[in-house]
Amino acid sequence: MMRISALIIAKNEKLSIARAVKSLEGLDEVLVLDSGSSDNTPAIAREAGARVSPTDWPGFAEQRRRALSLAKNEWCLFLDADEELDGEMRSGLLGFEPETGVSGYYLKRTNYFLGKRLKHGRWDRDRQLRLFLKEKAFITDRQVHEGVEIKGATKNWPTGSILHHTVPTLQKYLEKQNLYTTLEAGQKTAAGEMFSVLKFVFSPTNEFLKLYIWQGGCLDGMRGFILAALSSMYKYSVWAKMYQQQKLSGAARKGSQ
Repeated sequence: MMRISALIIAKNEKLSIARAVKSLEGLDEVLVLDSGSSDNTPAIAREAGARVSPTDWPGFAEQRRRALSLAKNEWCLFLDADEELDGEMRSGLLGFEPETGVSGYYLKRTNYFLGKRLKHGRWDRDRQLRLFLKEKAFITDRQVHEGVEIKGATKNWPTGSILHHTVPTLQKYLEKQNLYTTLEAGQKTAAGEMFSVLKFVFSPTNEFLKLYIWQGGCLDGMRGFILAALSSMYKYSVWAKMYQQQKLSGAARKGSQ
């Protein structure tokens, strides 16, 4: 059996961290990187069976790189604090033997929104590259929506699912959306992308139609409508914040001349 290091980055996750850690019971290592929680997250994680490493917050991508540097095993599994392994996936990982030549696995993720499973659209076809050989892994250099890239072959993991308990409340979703849209707007601006009126108008509309109509989110009822609308608002917020950042930057340059 191949040993696995399970890695979680967390801050102020007292309501979910125990569930995430306990779902990893039996794996060789469960490591939680806590970036200055003001609640009881570190103590809860330790009580649930994790090793906790206190850190500052250098950003999502760098924090994941730190987690990899601290992992003691060759094979690593990323899990978010609002996720857990179901029993079938956990059982499969406890007997994990990697296939020859495979450096990473895409794990199925089942998404829950406001307490209920989303059964349609892209949320029901979600697979994430989460289990991988550390020496073959590369964390994409993004401020938000960072991910893992693998040098080598990948496959879909055959059994079980990650249960993703996203958005327990709309308040928490909006707080998270506010942070992510600020980071993405800064990321786009830093890459040289300029505010576009056409994209500001049409990108959010396209996002809503894609999620709610074309990908079948309407079949999830009111929750599908709400999530499609919030995803559309995400796009509006990114472009509006890009406009703000670029206008302020332009005004600052004029003022210094």
